[in-house]
Amino acid sequence: MMLLWVRGLVLHRPGRLLGTAAGVAVTVALIVALGAFIVVSGKQMTRRALEGLPVDWQIQLLPGADAAAIAASARQAARLSRLETVGYADVAAFEAKTGGTVQTTGAGKVLGIEPDYLAKLPGQLRVMLGSTSGVVLAQQTAANLHVSVGDTFTIQRFGLAPVELKVAGIVDLPNEDAMFQGIGLPKGAAPQAPPDNVALIPLSDWHGLFDPEAAARPDTVRLQMHALVDRGQLPSNPEAAYASALAAGHNLEAQMAGQGLLANNLAARLDSVREDALYAKVLFLFLGAPGVAVAVLLTLATTVAGRGQRRRDRALLRVRGASVERILSLEAGEVLVTGSTGALAGVFLGWLTGAILLGAEFRGKVPIAWLAGGGLSGFALASAAVLWPAWRDAHSKTVVAERDPAFAGKWLRSG
Repeated sequence: MMLLWVRGLVLHRPGRLLGTAAGVAVTVALIVALGAFIVVSGKQMTRRALEGLPVDWQIQLLPGADAAAIAASARQAARLSRLETVGYADVAAFEAKTGGTVQTTGAGKVLGIEPDYLAKLPGQLRVMLGSTSGVVLAQQTAANLHVSVGDTFTIQRFGLAPVELKVAGIVDLPNEDAMFQGIGLPKGAAPQAPPDNVALIPLSDWHGLFDPEAAARPDTVRLQMHALVDRGQLPSNPEAAYASALAAGHNLEAQMAGQGLLANNLAARLDSVREDALYAKVLFLFLGAPGVAVAVLLTLATTVAGRGQRRRDRALLRVRGASVERILSLEAGEVLVTGSTGALAGVFLGWLTGAILLGAEFRGKVPIAWLAGGGLSGFALASAAVLWPAWRDAHSKTVVAERDPAFAGKWLRSG
C-alpha cells in the first residue's frame, strides 16, 4: 500500500515531493558545510599552534635518577619522534681577552648537546656564524665578550679551575624562554628570565668538564631530556588534542615519580589555543545558524503551500475507511522518499562546498557525527513538515472539515 501511495505521488504530485526534498537538501548541505568549516578551522589552529613549538616535553632528571628508565617511561607514555639528552651547568662567569682588553660577564650557563641536536630539533637554535660542530656561543654572549668565530674565551667553573675554549660558531636561541624555564615551580610562580650568557658544547665534552663540578656542587649541574611527540597521533581538534597531551604528560609524571620533573610544553600550547578554537566554533555556529533556520522555514513554507491539497487527499482516504494509523504510515512513505533524497543530495552538496572552498585542508573528510547529524536533521525536518500536520489534523479535524466537496467528487469520479 505504501509503495502504491508513493508511486502515485511521484506520478501525480512530483512538485510536492521535489519541493520538500529540495528544502531538506539545502538544510542538510548547510549543516554539513558548517561542520566542515568548524572541523577544518580547528585542524588549522592545532597545526599552526604546534608549528612554532620546537620541544614538546622537557624532562628534568633529579639527582640519582636512572636516565635509561626515564627514557623508557617517556616512550611508553607517548609515541616519540625525538628524544635528546641535554646537560645544563651553571658557571660563575665567562671571560675573554680581545683587543688588549679583558671582558668578563656575570653568571651564565653551559649546555651540552648531542652533535645532531640541531638537525633533530631545528627550532631550538639558529646559526648566525660558523658551525655547530664545536663550541658555540649565544649571540648576546658573543657581543658581551667581543668575540667571534675563531676567538677563545674562558669559562669560570664553580670550585674548579677555569677552562679555555675556542669559538666554532655563534647562534641565536629563538626558544630561550622555554629552554631555560624553571621546571617543577609551583603553579602561578613568576617565570624565570633566560640567562644573558650561554655557551653550548658537545655533550661528551660537557660531561668531561662538568661531571667533576656535579660531584662538588650538585646544585649547579643537571640533565634534561628534550622530547618531540609524534604529532600524527594527536587529534585534529584542539580540545581533544589538549586532553590527549595532558593525559600523556600525567602518565609520564606518574611513572617517573621521584625521578624526574616534566614541563609539558605541548599541553601548555594547546591549552592556550583551545579557547580560541571554542570562540571560532561559536562564531561559525552564529554565522551558520541563520542560514539553516531560513532553509528550515522555506521547507516548512513549501509544505504549507500544499496544505490544502494534502488535507483533501487525507480526507478522501478517511472517507474510504483508512484509519489514522494507515494515513500516517502512507505519509511516512513520503517522508522516507523526501528525507532520504534530500539527505543524500544535501550531504553531497555540503561535501562539494567544503572541497571547493577549503581545498586541500578539507581532503574530502567530514566527521561521521556531522554527516549523521545532517542526515538525521533532514529526516526530522521532513517528518516535521509532513507527519506532524497529518497527525494534528487527523486528531483535530473531521472529514467534513478537511474535504473540498467539488475536489472530492472529481477525485472519486476519476478514481
